[in-house]
Order: sequence, then structure tokens, then C-alpha cells
Amino acid sequence: MTTPTKLRSGMRLSVAEYLEMDFPEPDDKRKPELDDGELYIMPRPRLGHQLAQGELFYYCKDYLKGFAEPPAEVWQDVVIALPSERPRLFIPDLAIILRGNPATVSDLMVEGVPDIVVAVLSSDRSRDLVRKRQVYAEAGIPEYWICDWRNEAATLLELQDGCYVERAAPSAGGTLTTALLPGLAIPLAEAFRRQR
Repeated sequence: MTTPTKLRSGMRLSVAEYLEMDFPEPDDKRKPELDDGELYIMPRPRLGHQLAQGELFYYCKDYLKGFAEPPAEVWQDVVIALPSERPRLFIPDLAIILRGNPATVSDLMVEGVPDIVVAVLSSDRSRDLVRKRQVYAEAGIPEYWICDWRNEAATLLELQDGCYVERAAPSAGGTLTTALLPGLAIPLAEAFRRQR
């Protein structure tokens, strides 16, 4: 297949065509996702978003280093092939997969359902707050964290009976925790302090 010279949101692609895309360029931070076979190119994240994402990743990696056998793996900007009749390739800011999860990890993507996905709110807030919440719930992802670095806050969504329910979320500047990773504690004010 010859990759189109001008990729744009709304194009219809197969998974094979998506994987052959010559995008993004090394310095292009945009994320191309395949949503029910339709390409959606997320806008380039702002610097605050990138810093917040990096800090969250650091806290998770630092937590996992404390184990002889880490209970999970964490990735930034990895392509996740979600189970669906129509192609759904999403790129969360962070994806956490617990040991024992049957998801398949390859050089190209993760095929299956992560245990936790994280979105750092940026310019396309409605996609994170509405569409991804719907898609991730349909896929059966146990937890979805929506982090608002501007307000030092996080919304923690837990899957119950096929729908996300808000867990007791940390107050602004509080500490993010999860029962899936006992002992992980991310102080939001500290994690997001450099972004204000």
C-alpha cells in the first residue's frame, strides 16, 4: 500500500494501512488513532501536557522499581489494539498492564485490554471526557484516570457492570492511589507543580 501524502482526520484505514503510515515524524507529537476504522489525528499536546505525562510516568516507573518482580509494566504513547468488531487503535498517554494480564505486547502495539489507561487533559478535552470514556468502558478496561494538570486534580473511573463509576477522587492537590497497585501514591501537586 502507498501511504497517502497528506494524512487527515476522517480518512478510513484498515489496521494494516494504519501500521504502514509514515506518521508521525520524529519531532511530531501528534497521535494518530484509529476509531472504528476512521483516522483521528489528535492535536500536538502543549508543553504542560507533556511535562505532566512525563511526571506521571516517572512516579509509576519509580514505584515499579521497588519490586524484585514488578507487578506491572507502564508505557507512554503506546498503540493499544482494543477488542472490537471495527478497528480501534488508541494511544493513551499512559497504559498500565498488570502481570498476568493476557494482553499481547509486540514491537508494534499492545493487543488486548490494559488494566489502567491514563489521559492527561489537553486541547481536545471532549474526546478524553466523552468518547474515550465510552470506548474504554466498552473494551472492559478496569480503570481510566483523567488527569487535569492545570487544576492539580484527577478523576478516577472504575468499571462496574460495563460502565465507569467515579471513585472517590483525590481533592485538588491530593494523592492519586489505586487498589490495583497497592502502595502507589502520586502526589498531584508535586507531579504537576512544574506545569503551572
